[in-house]
Amino acid sequence: MPLWIFFIIVSFLLGLSISFLLSYKFHCIERVLFSFVVGNAITIWATFLLACLKGSLSIDIILISITIYIFLSVILFRVSKESVKAAFTDLKNKAVIIWHEDKLTISFFMLILLYLTFMNVYGVFRIDEVGNLYAFHTVWADYPFHTSVITAFVYRADLSFPLNYPQFLHMEMHYPFLMDFYSAVLMKGGLDLRCSLIIPNILFQLSFFGLFFFLAYRLTGLKKVGLLATFIFIFAGLPAGLQSVNIHFLNPMYAVLMPQRTAMIGMGISFAVYILLLHALFTDEQDTQRHAYRELILAGVLIGLLPYIHAHSFMVTAFVALFLSAVVCIKKRNLWVLISLLVPLILLSLPQIMSIRTGISADFFVFPFPGWTEENRNMIMGFDWSSIVTAAFSIAKTITVLQMFWALNAGGLIILLALGFLKADKKARLFYLPFLLLFVIANFVKFQPWYFDNYKIFIYWLALSAVMASLATLWVTDFNKRFFKTLATVLLAILILASTSFGLVTHVAMVEDSYVIWTQEETEIADWVRANTPPDSVFLTGSAHNHPIPSLSGRPRVMGYEGWLWSHGINWTMINARKRDEMAMFRGNYALVKDYGVDYVCIGPYERAFARDNEFEINYSAFDDETRYDLAYDEGEGIWRIYGIT
Repeated sequence: MPLWIFFIIVSFLLGLSISFLLSYKFHCIERVLFSFVVGNAITIWATFLLACLKGSLSIDIILISITIYIFLSVILFRVSKESVKAAFTDLKNKAVIIWHEDKLTISFFMLILLYLTFMNVYGVFRIDEVGNLYAFHTVWADYPFHTSVITAFVYRADLSFPLNYPQFLHMEMHYPFLMDFYSAVLMKGGLDLRCSLIIPNILFQLSFFGLFFFLAYRLTGLKKVGLLATFIFIFAGLPAGLQSVNIHFLNPMYAVLMPQRTAMIGMGISFAVYILLLHALFTDEQDTQRHAYRELILAGVLIGLLPYIHAHSFMVTAFVALFLSAVVCIKKRNLWVLISLLVPLILLSLPQIMSIRTGISADFFVFPFPGWTEENRNMIMGFDWSSIVTAAFSIAKTITVLQMFWALNAGGLIILLALGFLKADKKARLFYLPFLLLFVIANFVKFQPWYFDNYKIFIYWLALSAVMASLATLWVTDFNKRFFKTLATVLLAILILASTSFGLVTHVAMVEDSYVIWTQEETEIADWVRANTPPDSVFLTGSAHNHPIPSLSGRPRVMGYEGWLWSHGINWTMINARKRDEMAMFRGNYALVKDYGVDYVCIGPYERAFARDNEFEINYSAFDDETRYDLAYDEGEGIWRIYGIT
């Protein structure tokens, strides 16, 4: 059996053993998805720490990790008074029952699996007949950064914390990296780069949608709500390219769940936590209350693991968990509810937060930033706030601006949400409240330098709003007369279509607008670099986001794409200074080449484009005394020259 499969199975086995320690009565599929997410959240961290102790990611580290996880799983199964055989027999028997009695759920998950498989196989590095790699637009924009992190883990010999930022020389990396480390483990275990992306993508996306479905079902008691909520979430939002008319709320698959790999695993872990919280805090059964602390401790552990997995999931889930547990703590006058959650959360997350904090610039957590977008903010801040009277009028105008903005951006979902909220019971409303508060906060605080990254907060509100919106279908049952029942059905159908039709349009556009991310020649350039240069050699390249050398060979470069650097917390002053140094080096400034420790200078199509964009000439003659490797596929723009600096 390939090592990567064994790693995934053993990680699942660890999560399965943990699930049997809980008092929660899982649905069979729910237990499988929960176990996969929980097991992998723990094993990713544990394997990374072991790799740091050794100083590199290697086969023996993966083998040691697997041995440890098997040992822990056996111990936990014994503690839970289960055996591995009994656990799998239980899953098998329940699966048979579900197959015969709950074909709707089975059909739903099969459709979701087929949908996610198509999206990933077609949209992530699809290979054409001549060897070019294609990707969806947002995947084209984001994945070269992730592959640069993955290949750095795989091909470079040294691994220590804090990590070196591969796209900006001599800078520590505080971007959440553990999803990419997971892909690196799978690559070391025998997968190629493409499959190491696609397989965890599908597994974590499926786990998220499955746990989302079960949360909606547990929260409302209706499976049809889970089905409809998932459908609304997948096809909510609007197409890209409409910012000029103040439309910014994009489709979640287009904007987050396909391109942003950290969000896939982060949202899966978050919804596993929400299921634990719902069970531990909102169930009145005495037996459940006695064992609720186990669920709360596990929830605290999972939240504590999140900062370097997905920072936005950490912020959202910690806020939701603390809000709900504080409410229950006050209501039941039981401080242990809060303590059980807080202690593991703080112990695990605080060191990560302190580390990440060193990479946060002044452009993070900007308040006030009303209206989410820069256009709204400039309009609102331009109102007269000089006196109490004028401020009162400005507040009223601000509310109007936000109402109009969200009416345009959320459309029919707002009406469905209001109707569903009226039908929701007290438990569902209380559970939804912290997500609504986060929606309000995200309209006034900019969490990252790029305002759009607040969408990673809004997406949680969108998910729970889809659950509330699905409850609007209950209004149909309130009418006895056929005419009013039919009218209500038609109106709700129109609202649901209005909330999802633009998402369908976005999906069609995603499939039709694929981009070449790397040509066959560019992948061959990266292969040559891996075979002929030391793993830690520093390259001077252009700043294109999809340059094949850093993205496919794992070699660090002096400076990468400016948009990534800024959004990850590096200020524009440093970026512009580094860009000026790069241009000087391409003009022949050898002192800077030596200062930066450059080992190789690449001059190819991306560098010539970099020179044109920044209006300077590359001084080829400056490197004539160096060892030159000509990797020419055609004359002119197609010539790649790599100079080894002596």
